[in-house]
Amino acid sequence: MLTFLRYLVAVPLLVASCAGVPVGCQLLSVYTLRRWRDTPFDVRAELTERLTEYDGFWPIPLALLLFLVLWRTTTVWPRIALVPSGFIAVGGLITAGFNELVSTAASLAAPLVAWTLAWLAARVVSWPVTADVRRSPVEVPVRLRGGGRLRVQSRRLLLDKLPAPVHAAATVNRVAIRFDRITHVEVGAVHTPAVWRFGNTSELTIAPGPVLRVIGGGQEWLLPVDDAEGLHRLVTERADRRAKPDPRPALDSNRWTTAKPMWNLKGDPAQRNTQKAQSGHHWLLVMSALTTAMALFAVYRIFTDSWGYLFGVLLFGGIGCGTVSAWWSSVTNQKLAEENPRSPLADDPDPRHLPVTGWSGTSVVLGQTSDM
Repeated sequence: MLTFLRYLVAVPLLVASCAGVPVGCQLLSVYTLRRWRDTPFDVRAELTERLTEYDGFWPIPLALLLFLVLWRTTTVWPRIALVPSGFIAVGGLITAGFNELVSTAASLAAPLVAWTLAWLAARVVSWPVTADVRRSPVEVPVRLRGGGRLRVQSRRLLLDKLPAPVHAAATVNRVAIRFDRITHVEVGAVHTPAVWRFGNTSELTIAPGPVLRVIGGGQEWLLPVDDAEGLHRLVTERADRRAKPDPRPALDSNRWTTAKPMWNLKGDPAQRNTQKAQSGHHWLLVMSALTTAMALFAVYRIFTDSWGYLFGVLLFGGIGCGTVSAWWSSVTNQKLAEENPRSPLADDPDPRHLPVTGWSGTSVVLGQTSDM
């Protein structure tokens, strides 16, 4: 019930971020132009025109659709809100130029306002971390001391914003552990500075202070967080509630092509990598969204103009389907690599082993959550 109330507050903020801000920005631009020309301004007529003008309106339903698909992934909400406001901002700057101060200021401010509203909506549904949040599928981001971010998702823990992998052969810059593979959680502390290397060879400098230790899926993580006890409770309660078995494909499957290069990376390379590994082929998703929108526009023109637009439907629809298929394939391969930077045949690290010098902790062992 509390989760429902949180979303009840967040939904108006999301609608305002992806619809209210861009439409309001357009209305303000038209109002200033009409006032400058000393012509009448009808709010209802202008609003109706904006909502029925397909070529300028399509980013709004696209953003709403992305919100519906990614309703759990709160960290991407601000970026989704930038889709319609970004189009409106660019269009407003091109139309108004820098001679109309009010229109230009509104166009520049629209993305910032939209991002802020979506960020507030994400905070509403994920913070504070009460019992309803711990047991829900909504994503909870947690900042780590020294850099990096932990995202407690519906079915797994995901680490992103890490430093570049040490090895150039490391093909992902994020790592993840599914809840069904977590075998050990330990709240502890590091008393001297230490450097911890994750499965993708990214290294994080751990300052003295509380740390959460997580073992599972052949990986061992040390997560420097200020509230290690609170994070421990979040991880264990969500693992108890949300863990779901996910069988891995056979080792000869093509889906392992991204993960396999990392399995034999040991020690320091002769020359450290300075390039940031890619976290996904997002350009494919952008191209798919644009071509799908063009295909839908061609469908619209079939009914309002002629059947000649059927060629556009087939062309852009085919490109959209092809790019989204390629994007999905790359995403599934990357997700498998994030969750398996070590071979599935490798054993979990021994929890009795001290991970770093100056470590002290209290062990809390979980059962094999895949059987939950």
